Amino acid sequence: MGKIKVLDENISSKIAAGEIIEKPVSVVKELVENSIDAGSRHIFVEIEKGGKSLIKVIDDGEGMDPEDVRLAFERHATSKISSLDDIFNIKTLGFRGEALPSIAAVSLLTVLTKTHGSVVGTKCVLNGGVIEKFEEAAVAEGCCVIVRNIFFNTPARLKFLQSDSREASLVVDLVTRYAIGHPDISFRLSVDGKEVLYTPGNGNLKEVIARIYGFNLAKDLIHINKTFDFGRIDGFISPPKYTRGNRSWETFFVNGRLVKDRGLSASLEKAYRTLLPGDKFPIAFIKISIDGSLVDVNVHPAKIEIRFQRENEVHQALYETVKEGLFSNTLVPKEDLPIPKTTFPKPKNYDGAVNENFLKEEYFTRTSGKIENKPVFTETAVPSETKKHSAPNIKEEKKAPEIYFSRILGQLFETYIVVQGNGEFYLVDQHAAHERILYEYYSCGMDLPVISQELVSPFILKLTFEEINFIEENRDFIKRMGFDIEVFGKDTVLIRSVPYFFNKPVEPASLQEIMDELKENGEFRLRSREKILASMACHTAIKAGDTLSPDEMRELLDQLMRTQNPYTCPHGRPTMISISLYELEKKFRRING
Repeated sequence: MGKIKVLDENISSKIAAGEIIEKPVSVVKELVENSIDAGSRHIFVEIEKGGKSLIKVIDDGEGMDPEDVRLAFERHATSKISSLDDIFNIKTLGFRGEALPSIAAVSLLTVLTKTHGSVVGTKCVLNGGVIEKFEEAAVAEGCCVIVRNIFFNTPARLKFLQSDSREASLVVDLVTRYAIGHPDISFRLSVDGKEVLYTPGNGNLKEVIARIYGFNLAKDLIHINKTFDFGRIDGFISPPKYTRGNRSWETFFVNGRLVKDRGLSASLEKAYRTLLPGDKFPIAFIKISIDGSLVDVNVHPAKIEIRFQRENEVHQALYETVKEGLFSNTLVPKEDLPIPKTTFPKPKNYDGAVNENFLKEEYFTRTSGKIENKPVFTETAVPSETKKHSAPNIKEEKKAPEIYFSRILGQLFETYIVVQGNGEFYLVDQHAAHERILYEYYSCGMDLPVISQELVSPFILKLTFEEINFIEENRDFIKRMGFDIEVFGKDTVLIRSVPYFFNKPVEPASLQEIMDELKENGEFRLRSREKILASMACHTAIKAGDTLSPDEMRELLDQLMRTQNPYTCPHGRPTMISISLYELEKKFRRING
């Protein structure tokens, strides 16, 4: 008997559904695209529990008559194409005829629809892809699709879904991008009963961007518009003063379709070369209109990947368009002088005065947190009479060998602290050292006085739905850092106080940089405590280029010596290097070797 069998319809439908419907956001994507294809002017999306329990999409499009409703749930039934030639000139977002049957196969689905001018509409209820009820109903014109209990009959796939907040964040991100791609359509999005997005649908793209990403960004965006041989590029790009730590705000549409394309990202970033730091990325909302016959959208069932027939020409056109847009504008950041700048007055409980007597001190060491005039040496050559000191206020499980310094010689390039030891000298990276101190303070409970500086006026931070969730879930960590924050509304955080280290306040925008880094590294998804703390330590530590007084350098080294691991920062970079007197004498040819 042969081994090959024809799979029954139940199994094959679930396999096909798995290629298209991976998550609740996949359902939203397919339904929203159908609504756009139906000529809708208003689209309402509602989800509950990240879309796991409910997904509802309502539109005022052309609707379906009863015959079309029955056919819509047959696999490969579609109104978008009728011949093989149509596949190579797709003008709609959907075309494969797989979305609705795939969604129905793994959920409890209800469709309520009526065509324009019809007296009565249709109600269709399906359970796992099987029609259980089909009847006339009094419904509004357009279409309403209600999806409940996704993956109820495929528990193996259900258990791979992430938390409700993470799944909801993916849906919010998707709908906001479609609102940007189709500013002539009014979008509303409700998450667990709360409206988190509304766009008016008046065709004003800048207004949509302002509602989603904030007014300040929208007003400073640079408009780009250029026609090339077989298409047109239109959209907005950010001036160099606006950057992100990852590519999450690079949005591309090709013929109205949201796409991900490395070549487009590379062309965009190439135009910003030398204008942005190497670890920063631009913000862009770009639409490319091109002859449909020159684009292959039939690459993957999810339809987010495409291929250009004349790829190099498209990428070159994008690069030139962005570069022309950038260099046709004055890129010097403009300050709005009438608006008073936020200032950072000295905290009352911090004395930042320099101890003038310190300039006369030749040696220092740490003894229970106090500075003594006493020569000390590195452990590699510790005299028998040298006294060992235990570090106070930290865990004693794995204490690193102490490093003995003689005296501070100064600050090099406002980045490295030069310290003399016994027969060698050290270059201490002030940023890496402070990263290590803060990391262990946040994670191990080092007894350090972290002072908060109250801002003259609250700093307003516009965040996405996903970032607001991160703030709320990590409120205790953030408060421990020295930030006083308040979530205000659905997309705003007010920062009232910031940490104050070594006579300098931390920039309030550091919170945004922390979240960008975690997003890029996937830590928003993993919620790794160590990575979160490491990122927080990095972005709140003193920076290269910060001038430190002798007292501040001494305090920084003292705190570093109180850590469990003073040798590296949380990311593994060394906090210091040493150069021996022997090596110096060799370089000056004072000795042979």
